[in-house]
Amino acid sequence: MDTLSRAVGRLLAASSAFTLSLGLTLGEARAGFYAYAQQQTSNYTFLGGTTGPIAPLSSTSAAQVGAPSGSESHTGVLDSLQSYVGPGPRPAENTFTPLGAVNPDYVRGDALITPPVGFTTNNVAEGFLNGPGNSAGSGSWSVGATLTHATAGTVSVGFNFANQLTLMNAPPPGLTGTVAADYNYTFTLQDSLGNTAFTSSPTEVNRSVSLLSPGSVSIPGSGTVTITTGNLAAGTYTASISGSEHVFLSAVPEPGSMALTAIGLAVMGGAAVRRRLSRTHPGGPGCWATGARSRKS
Repeated sequence: MDTLSRAVGRLLAASSAFTLSLGLTLGEARAGFYAYAQQQTSNYTFLGGTTGPIAPLSSTSAAQVGAPSGSESHTGVLDSLQSYVGPGPRPAENTFTPLGAVNPDYVRGDALITPPVGFTTNNVAEGFLNGPGNSAGSGSWSVGATLTHATAGTVSVGFNFANQLTLMNAPPPGLTGTVAADYNYTFTLQDSLGNTAFTSSPTEVNRSVSLLSPGSVSIPGSGTVTITTGNLAAGTYTASISGSEHVFLSAVPEPGSMALTAIGLAVMGGAAVRRRLSRTHPGGPGCWATGARSRKS
């Protein structure tokens, strides 16, 4: 039995060394769990009303339970700081192109609003896991402005957009997991009493994708969107536009790997108990019982 425990111990040690070697080989794409969500909107136009100055807000977040673990969150006006958890070097601020499936484990989120009229927004969320853990990242923005609607009728807002969702579920040996990514966009008008007069979330700029089993997907998108309200009464409204990206990654040991580990730990634990008994009672349990009887006599 001790021979079996030593063999299982060597197997577990070799598995750990293999996993560690994967984690130390940085700078090249590899198997793992990867998600990237990015969206840009630009060249805004408003018809049917006069807009006041915009009030921008941006926020980012990143959280990871893995190697390394940690969390960050930031809130800003036009340019929120990037949130990042992962190995160095830290990515440059306002990097909206993909870092890719390299330098695990990391997760990040970033957001930027560039005014004035015809403003531009950029936001991104991205993560890569190569070992057991969970990661979540987001980049979000919003702008608000008064909109004066002089006569009853419709209001239209138009803009250009470019989206990208990229996901990879390529489990390293002994792991299984899921990846998910999305981008979201909403335009809302509220009247002077705070009631929602109109809201829209166009399908072109709203999408969610997940991979629960091995595979990969890349979904680009670009074009122009025009949102037109129904008939609105004359008055002053508050226009709000918001966008966000999210990624989520999870990697856990496969059931077979967990069973092997449990068996190995049980065997090694039993061997440890026997070694403690043999050190305490060198003659073995039977000799201990005989010795006890001899002491009673």
